[in-house]
Amino acid sequence: MEEISELTWKERYLQLEAKFAQLEAKIVELEEKLKTNSNNSSKPPSQDPFRSKRPSTPTGKKPGGQPGHPGHARQMYPLEKVVNVIDLKPQDCPNCGPCIFETNPISIECRQTVELPVIQPEVIQYNIYTCRCGKCGKHVRAGVPPEAELGFGPRLMGFLTMLTGEAGVTKRKICAITGHLGIKISLGGLCNIHKLAGRILHEPYEEIRSEVLQSPNVNGDESGWYLKHKRCWIWIGATPKATFFKIDPSRSQEAFKRIFSGFKNTLTTDRYGGYNCYDGNKQACLAHIDRDFDKVAERHGVDGAIGRILSGELKLIFALWFEFKNTVLTREEMQLKAQVHIENIKTTLTVSASAEGVGNKTAAFSLDLLDRFPTLWLFLYEEGVEPTNNLAERGLRPAVIFRKLSGGSQSEWGTCFIERLLTITCTLRQRAGNVFEYLSESFEAHIRGSRAPPIFSR
Repeated sequence: MEEISELTWKERYLQLEAKFAQLEAKIVELEEKLKTNSNNSSKPPSQDPFRSKRPSTPTGKKPGGQPGHPGHARQMYPLEKVVNVIDLKPQDCPNCGPCIFETNPISIECRQTVELPVIQPEVIQYNIYTCRCGKCGKHVRAGVPPEAELGFGPRLMGFLTMLTGEAGVTKRKICAITGHLGIKISLGGLCNIHKLAGRILHEPYEEIRSEVLQSPNVNGDESGWYLKHKRCWIWIGATPKATFFKIDPSRSQEAFKRIFSGFKNTLTTDRYGGYNCYDGNKQACLAHIDRDFDKVAERHGVDGAIGRILSGELKLIFALWFEFKNTVLTREEMQLKAQVHIENIKTTLTVSASAEGVGNKTAAFSLDLLDRFPTLWLFLYEEGVEPTNNLAERGLRPAVIFRKLSGGSQSEWGTCFIERLLTITCTLRQRAGNVFEYLSESFEAHIRGSRAPPIFSR
């Protein structure tokens, strides 16, 4: 009290004014956090606060397929795949009653019913004899063929592995599914199959990774993973024809260098600092930047006005890109029209980085974009480069879902198995390949003592 009493009223007023300014800034910061959602940040829609359904305007049309929409009728199976053919001929005439009909029919309508056969496991028993040598008396045991060593056939092992990679089914559910098929398998037995699959898929995994790192354009991204409840990261390198995954303990620049070692072409990513060490051609994801512009636009005063200008100009560039993709514009026409909007964005960012009345966050964001400004527009000039990182984000989605279902990996071999299986599954899906057939062939090749079949010759 004595110290306060010695202060003049003016000094007390300045202290209260400074305190008020701090509290006001804190309120603005908390309001901005409260407004953060999937439209103005990288948060998924599932984490949006007070999420509500999109409002829909009634069209007056009846629910279901609309007139003129492309049909999706079930295709008839060829006769060679039909197990049984039943001819149904009329026996009675509604006018005459029982009668004899003419031999030649007027028309034949075909209908097919598809049924799942009763599944019975095909069990092969090997009786391994041990006999006494008639000459020396030694007990000799017959050799065990490779197909009898594992206890499960290649198609069954391929099916069980496919359920993990393509369907994201957990181990306990796989054991339950096999029980419905009349096959009893323990969690330990399933783990042994997955461990073997991880070793078998090592070479095709490296084949895919090498193919991706030699591609002219690659999308990179990363997401969280867990190894024995310890935080790790699953990285992705994606192209339209092949994708690889790699689980690493770190999300650092060193981890990026390890995973993308040897890559020297165009890399498309978000603005995470782990990618800043890459000195090749880069394209920054404009979808992330567009959400950041929307976030700035929701701020008060000068910041909001700057954000609205930036957001509007970028959306016009997106519109030009869609016109180019739909062959409405040539690449040269798109470049020419986009240049005006690019200059407007650069001017706005320059003003935002140094003008009075602009908040610290907006100014820092503007400086960051100005530092990497050339990386925003590479897609306008380089063939095959997209303005967004959506390819990698879509590729990561199955891995994220599997992590949420399984909780991650419980062993080092488990991380190798997952990254290799996801790589095989995602790449085959991109190439319209059959995951079940490939995994079955890989197990069969292992039993024969040969390598897994190559991916890119399929």
